[in-house]
Amino acid sequence: MNNFNKLIKGASVFLLYILVPYVIDMFLPSITNSNNKELLIRIFFMFLLLLFFIFTYRKDIIEDIKAFKKTGLSIIGKSIIYFGILILGFGLISALLLLIYPDFIYTNSSIIDTLLKDNFFIMIIYVFIISLFTEQIVFRKVFKDILNNKYFFIIFSGLIYGVFQVGYSISSLNDICTIIPFAFAGIILSTSYEKTDNILTPCFVYLFYDLFLLIGSLM
Repeated sequence: MNNFNKLIKGASVFLLYILVPYVIDMFLPSITNSNNKELLIRIFFMFLLLLFFIFTYRKDIIEDIKAFKKTGLSIIGKSIIYFGILILGFGLISALLLLIYPDFIYTNSSIIDTLLKDNFFIMIIYVFIISLFTEQIVFRKVFKDILNNKYFFIIFSGLIYGVFQVGYSISSLNDICTIIPFAFAGIILSTSYEKTDNILTPCFVYLFYDLFLLIGSLM
């Protein structure tokens, strides 16, 4: 019964993660054509969704926070190590993709760069708060609860994460290539969670990664 409850809870969370943005897109312009007010409305509903996810897994999250208070330095240290592995692997995979497919460019990268330039503070809130915690709950917590085999959890959740980073439609070779480095990133994030059994670990890895990208973009 416990496993069944976890399955129902996880399936509900994952389904909402897919449906809510889809419903928002029905009533609001695309994110690239949205003004500040429309972006704030979009972020408001995504924030409510995050609060629901946190409430759904509140007991586990509270336990992880308590564990972090006792072993915080260890968790941060391991997060830095996995962040280093993530950056190194991501860079090598990107270099190989460019070598094999010279026209390769990350799907949606130009869109994100434009949004950061035009709506910097709004996008910072979205990337560093809403997206950070939402993705770790959906792609790490949900799948770890449902999938008993740790290796299957790490690989499967990583692949699904890679697919979702591209979007809901994969229509070109470039899209397929984009999945590869992001799937690797998902595998590293899931591995960090599996090894520490604390959802805050992939959160820190994700945070360090986003800070690294932000600094690089600003420079």
